[in-house]
Amino acid sequence: MPASVSGAHAQWLTEGFAEWPALGDFMPALATQYVRDDGEHLTFRVVVESRHRNIHGSAHGGFLAALADVWLGYNVGRRLPPERRIVTANLSVDYLAPVHAGDVLESQIDRIRIGSRLCHASGAILGPERVVVAMRATFAVIEARVEPVGKGDRDRS
Repeated sequence: MPASVSGAHAQWLTEGFAEWPALGDFMPALATQYVRDDGEHLTFRVVVESRHRNIHGSAHGGFLAALADVWLGYNVGRRLPPERRIVTANLSVDYLAPVHAGDVLESQIDRIRIGSRLCHASGAILGPERVVVAMRATFAVIEARVEPVGKGDRDRS
C-alpha cells in the first residue's frame, strides 16, 4: 500500500471511518473499504487501485457497479429486521465521469424506501470534486433461510 494511501486511511479514522468488516469473500478480495455510520445512512469510502482499471486505464465499470450494489444494499439491509434479507432485483448505474487509480470514492445515499416485498435506494458515488456514478437499486425482501456467509465459512466443510 503506498504511503499516501496509508496516510489517507489514517485521516479517515480521525473522521469517524473504520475499516469495513465485509461478510463473505468477494468484497474483501475486491478492495479494502471504510465505513462511517452517519445515523441515517452508512457512508463508504475506498481508494481506487491500479488493479481496478480496465484496458483504457480508468476504473472498470464492473468494479463501480459492485460498489454501487453493495453500498446501496447495506444501507437498505440495516433498516430491516434480522429475520429478513435482501437480494438485488435490479441495479442501474450511470457512469458520469472517469475514475482513475488513486481516486478516493465515497457513497452518498439520497433516498431509501422500505417495502414489505421490495425496497428501493438511490444515490451517487462521489469522486474528486464531482459525481462519478449515479446509482439506483431495487432489492427483493426474502426470508432468511440460511445464515449469511461470513469470513472463512468455506473452511467449515
